[in-house]
Amino acid sequence: MMGTENNKQDKQPDKKVGKNDSSSVILTFIKKNIVSVLLVLALIIVIIWFSAKNNMDNRQFEKVKTELITQSKNERSALIANYESEKDSLQLLNLEVAAKIFSWSVRSELIRNNTENLNQLVNAFVKESGADLVQLIDPETNKISLSSDKKFEGSEYSRKIDFALKEPHTLKEDGGIKIITPIMGLNAALGILIVQMNNK
Repeated sequence: MMGTENNKQDKQPDKKVGKNDSSSVILTFIKKNIVSVLLVLALIIVIIWFSAKNNMDNRQFEKVKTELITQSKNERSALIANYESEKDSLQLLNLEVAAKIFSWSVRSELIRNNTENLNQLVNAFVKESGADLVQLIDPETNKISLSSDKKFEGSEYSRKIDFALKEPHTLKEDGGIKIITPIMGLNAALGILIVQMNNK
């Protein structure tokens, strides 16, 4: 039994010595390899710094990306609105020019009293110009003598018109645009041509 106790005692001091030995081994290793240890620590610090910097850069990139997307959407909306406005202006200008030239054809047919050809001209003008409604108002009776929509013919024109107009006039209303063109004879107005384009 004594031999067993001696063995236990021998083993216990070895454990204490082993702990001290491992600490001293680490300290000895650090002292001998101080440059390597410092380089490893510097490498670890650089990796941590780079990782933090990379995360910060990614957040900044996402923030700038979001701002650019928002700015791009706003600029795109402004460009589309500008394009639509210019398109509407050009469309109105084209319709005004077409209505003016069309009024010359209407005038010549009114002077000849050729209503059949006038009906064909009105229908062709509506199809080609994109106008929604074309009406010819008799200035003496204020009645619609000719219309691209036949249900209006013969009825009184409900809106007020200045029959003393000498030049084409464009009215912009909530529902659309009306181009009012006087059709002049030699001495007096033969009619008032109204070309209407509704908002789409």
